[in-house]
Amino acid sequence: MIDIKEILTEYAEIKKYKLKELDNGKFSLDISMKLKDESIRYLFIWIWIAEGRAKGVNYVYMTSRAGTYTPNANLYQLLKESGYGVYSTITIVPDKDKSGNPCETVVVQASPIHKYLTKEEFLYVLWEVAEVADVLEEKHFGGDLN
Repeated sequence: MIDIKEILTEYAEIKKYKLKELDNGKFSLDISMKLKDESIRYLFIWIWIAEGRAKGVNYVYMTSRAGTYTPNANLYQLLKESGYGVYSTITIVPDKDKSGNPCETVVVQASPIHKYLTKEEFLYVLWEVAEVADVLEEKHFGGDLN
């Protein structure tokens, strides 16, 4: 099985991304995304191994915020755009806003099975989660607000 920490560390060093190791084996990676105007926006992805999640199988869980869900969100369009990802999906999760108040957040997530994942696949899925979250954040949630 691939070593997530080793791959993330190497990837962050090569790309000059900020990587933090959090509690309980979780990581946050700040990926830079080049915009149409050639400026850079940063997008956080959280990564961890979800052990024994379904039928005792370990998954590599990756998630990135797109925006805070409100009744004004265009769910129809978000569902259509969930097809942007091959390995990722869009969902709504309980969260807290910047002030610490409870909210619901639209996230892009992926959870491939750890034992079948190669380094190349892991990096592709990681990038896809970031790319789809970035597109949704810009299109539906006013840009870099999350």
